[in-house]
Amino acid sequence: MAEAGEDSNGVVAPVKVTAEQLGIVQGSDYSGQLEFDLGNLTAHDPSPVNPEDYTPLNRDATCLEVATAMTQALVTQLFNLPSEAVQGGRLAQLPAPTTVLPREKPIPKPKPLTKWQKFAQEKGIKKHKRSKLLFDEEAGEWRRRHGYKRANDDSEVPVIEAKATDVPGEDPFTQLRQEKRDRLKKQNKQQTANVKQAVKSGGAAAVPATLRLAASLPEKGKGKPTKLKEMRDEIKTMSWLSGVSTASMGKFDKRLKGEKEGERKLPGKRQKFLAVTDTAAEQAVINKTADKLLREKSADVLDINKAIGRLEAEARQQRHAAKREAGSDDEGGGGGRGRGKGRGGKSGRGSRGRDGGKGKGGG
Repeated sequence: MAEAGEDSNGVVAPVKVTAEQLGIVQGSDYSGQLEFDLGNLTAHDPSPVNPEDYTPLNRDATCLEVATAMTQALVTQLFNLPSEAVQGGRLAQLPAPTTVLPREKPIPKPKPLTKWQKFAQEKGIKKHKRSKLLFDEEAGEWRRRHGYKRANDDSEVPVIEAKATDVPGEDPFTQLRQEKRDRLKKQNKQQTANVKQAVKSGGAAAVPATLRLAASLPEKGKGKPTKLKEMRDEIKTMSWLSGVSTASMGKFDKRLKGEKEGERKLPGKRQKFLAVTDTAAEQAVINKTADKLLREKSADVLDINKAIGRLEAEARQQRHAAKREAGSDDEGGGGGRGRGKGRGGKSGRGSRGRDGGKGKGGG
């Protein structure tokens, strides 16, 4: 129970609150010997398990009791660690893990070396990072080594000096472009060879997915050629894709031999556009859309016949009201045609007025 009091100096003593009053239930201490690995937030008991405590009848209750006690002991160890105050509580500094856990995935294999890397290792060649700029002697300025307006670009040379080995009548600029194409072709061939060598030694996972296709293709004049029967489905699919890749999606293209009508039709619904010159169809679509909107908004649209009927009803009511007012003004001997005759000045059903009319007024 909470207790509070004052000492002789009038200072209020601190309030003492028990864990039971706060609703905190502390589990029993674990009786066995525990080994903690606070870096991995684990605790385990290396002692053998007593089979009698884990019979089918008491298994769940025993497991719950043991787990609660071990968790309580682990939390107590965490609160004993050095900590620092942070927003929302305290942050404990965990020690380094002591238990070696196995890897989820196998250790990645080293990538196989290319021909150039093997050659560089044998010769002791080290790779040095080159600068991005290079001095252009003809322009007299520093330019980029590669890319647009690069240094020593052969395509920007206005004049090429003739050599003794030049063939008469051969264009030197055309020869430069052809040499560049040959260099690129050789580089691509070397790259494909390196990829195939890497796949052969390290498997398909040793190369990126973008280069696996190049590694699977047979070399020219080598390997087992693929039969047309095995590629029948692929050829049919590619033919269909090429047929629907035109601007009209294959509608106005000539059909191949053996191709059925409607075979190039794309799956699913496609948007259809009206012809530009067909004004009647366009007007029909507009009228259909307007009718649909009017039907949906029929409550907000004015009904002309109903409005005329209301106006006529109001006019009739006004005429009847005017007649009733006129009849009330003529009462008391006024003119008007009555249904009977009065007698000797007595009020009767009807009496003749001055204007010769008959009315209800009395004499």
